[in-house]
Amino acid sequence: MINRTLAFVLLSSVFAFDAYAFMSTPSVTYTLSNRDTNLNWNIAGDANGANPNVASELSWTNIKSNHLGVGLNWNDGNYFLNTLAEYGLIYSGNAQDSDYNLDDRQGEYMRAITDASKGFMIDTQINYGKNFIISSDFKVALSAGYGSHTQHLSLYDGVEVISNTPLDNLDSVYEAKWNGPQVSMNAGYRLNNNIISIDYTHQRVALKNYIDWNLRSDLEHPKSMTQSANGSGSLLSIGVEHALSNKSSLTLKVISRDYTADGMHTFHNVFADNDIQKLNAVNWQTQEIQLFYRSLF
Repeated sequence: MINRTLAFVLLSSVFAFDAYAFMSTPSVTYTLSNRDTNLNWNIAGDANGANPNVASELSWTNIKSNHLGVGLNWNDGNYFLNTLAEYGLIYSGNAQDSDYNLDDRQGEYMRAITDASKGFMIDTQINYGKNFIISSDFKVALSAGYGSHTQHLSLYDGVEVISNTPLDNLDSVYEAKWNGPQVSMNAGYRLNNNIISIDYTHQRVALKNYIDWNLRSDLEHPKSMTQSANGSGSLLSIGVEHALSNKSSLTLKVISRDYTADGMHTFHNVFADNDIQKLNAVNWQTQEIQLFYRSLF
């Protein structure tokens, strides 16, 4: 799907646009986007990554959400400060929870399929950097900053498919928070009165997650389990910018993210000491189409 969308963005550049001045200008931005998210994690049976090496695995697939955002951009000569905050509501998706008693995902004894069509996401970032004007048609920007990404995901209306047993009253929550410093590079090229841009961001993240498993009376609530991990991720986007007037522009972007982290997973028991198991991996990928409206001061 991402290849077809990228092709669409590149083909859209043939339309007649009058690009705004090829320099940074203070502005306010508004974003509207549709995102497709996949997130999964798995844990081992103990803190050493064994007994078995994958004991439990949860996957959220085809999580679709609509997002609105607002940002402020300030510049002083070729130096700039950019901020952006986005909020998204989930409207479609599903999840699967599987448990195993043998290594390498063998001996599956429980598999639950659930709805995951509610929840929200929050993304914020701030970046400071510098534009390097290579020519009248080509610009490169380098920046460093900090980003935060939250996914508040759900599991409800589930069925345990191996025994064909409904999971009555299931209404559980998984929240993941990815925070950390990031560095970015942007390249913009004027082509036929359009500006084609490519952005790449690399981020180091600390991950703090929790699960509220409402059907487990032996676990604490609202934080039945917590996860602490470290990792990294990247963002790649391609955009085509179109000038609406001498003070505003509209950009169509295709955005792809790929993040991963590993660490420890803790069960917060009510009547016993907490159990700590190895968090083998948390993986988060997105594909997104975004409209980015910019209004110059």
